[in-house]
Amino acid sequence: MRDLIALIGPTAVGKTDISIELAKRLDAEIIGCDSMQVYRGMSRLTTQPTPEQRETVPHHLIDCIDPTESFSVGRYRQLALSEIEAVQRQGKTSLIVGGTGLYLKALTNGLCEAPAADERLRATLWEAVKAEGSETHHRRLQTIDPLAASKIHPHDARRVVRALEVYEVTGRPLSNFWRSAPSGTWDQAGEATPITVIGLTSPREELYDRINRRVERMIEDEAVLEEVRRLRKVPLSLTAQKVHGLRFLEAYLKGTASREETIRVWQQQVRRYARRQLTWFRAMPKIQWISLGKIGDTNKLLDFLEKVCVPN
Repeated sequence: MRDLIALIGPTAVGKTDISIELAKRLDAEIIGCDSMQVYRGMSRLTTQPTPEQRETVPHHLIDCIDPTESFSVGRYRQLALSEIEAVQRQGKTSLIVGGTGLYLKALTNGLCEAPAADERLRATLWEAVKAEGSETHHRRLQTIDPLAASKIHPHDARRVVRALEVYEVTGRPLSNFWRSAPSGTWDQAGEATPITVIGLTSPREELYDRINRRVERMIEDEAVLEEVRRLRKVPLSLTAQKVHGLRFLEAYLKGTASREETIRVWQQQVRRYARRQLTWFRAMPKIQWISLGKIGDTNKLLDFLEKVCVPN
């Protein structure tokens, strides 16, 4: 495969608009790297690129999975590699864009050999986490697998559940399955290919302001509320149920939560998620970080990104 480029960063930092303009300059197609934007019927909740944006630049792994289906990092890696190869057969560049660090890590480091998901056990663990809180089960994980617990945030319920699931299925800690791999994306044949990873950041106050304003706009958007009404009638998979804002808006539409409370808890959830994203990405090596607060002009930013992606 040809060299790859990834543009990553926390939610609401502005990846979508920048990636589309960068893709135009690079003659690239965009490969999504977002665990929620893969789902159909959630375009507003997951802030997917608009149909007009997707017409401007081809996008892959966006709006492609039924929300009744579970979606895993293993499946993402398989689909992403296939899409990357198809794009590159056209002689074009693949621009990987998103905020799901685990997916990017799967592409750059491969996967450990942990067992496949046990859906029945996973559902049971999720119910326990909902009832007792992820922090309670994270404490349990600390006794079972201290190494994995040290790398998983107590609020990261999905990864806590996965670590407990692996232990209950195999009797072995998840950390026993981890393996190191050379840096570089692995194709289907197991060959590594270079990847340039650019991380976008902004000052915390600016990022939080963008998050807060996005949430306020979304709760005023009738199309978002209608999307939630439709999703309430669908038997969503465990992974699809985790989309930000869904349960808060459900309570709001039922009348069990006020508009002000819905906005407050939703904003808080997304800000926490942004912090976890940054923590995850900053633990990954060889990311070239760019602060949007230091490069205010969009054209200057794109000129700089183009030079990073296509060095002389």
